[in-house]
Amino acid sequence: MNPLQKLISFLGRACFSLIFIIAGIKKLMNWQATEQQFVNELIDAFTKSYQQGWAQALFDKILPMAPILLVIATIIELGGGLMIFLGIKVRFAAFLFVLFLIPVTFLFHDFWAFSGAEQQMQIVMFLKNISILGGSLILLAFGSGPKRTAS
Repeated sequence: MNPLQKLISFLGRACFSLIFIIAGIKKLMNWQATEQQFVNELIDAFTKSYQQGWAQALFDKILPMAPILLVIATIIELGGGLMIFLGIKVRFAAFLFVLFLIPVTFLFHDFWAFSGAEQQMQIVMFLKNISILGGSLILLAFGSGPKRTAS
């Protein structure tokens, strides 16, 4: 990889990882409020699904685990973001983001449950997450970039 490719690869990883690093730091800086918001989001998401029998059983299992899930999410966001930023185990971090983004996107950006301006905002957030998921898949496929092979 030539120096320009290395720079571009680093800048791409830095831009990609920034959203996760900042989200992880924000969670740590205001843990109690973040935990309450997370629980409220879970309650809201499952309240919309109560007419479906599976939702209550799932909710009853997940809600007590909310603090643990939030710790896991913070580790993935901050740790994975730093790994990608630094170019360390990029494929592993990208794999974690793929696993993280799928449930988060569908659970917290359920645009189909809203209308009007809120629906438009949730569509934007949903598509943002889908785009980040696409970037994660590219990082999963290629890692931090092409390696120089011996010639």
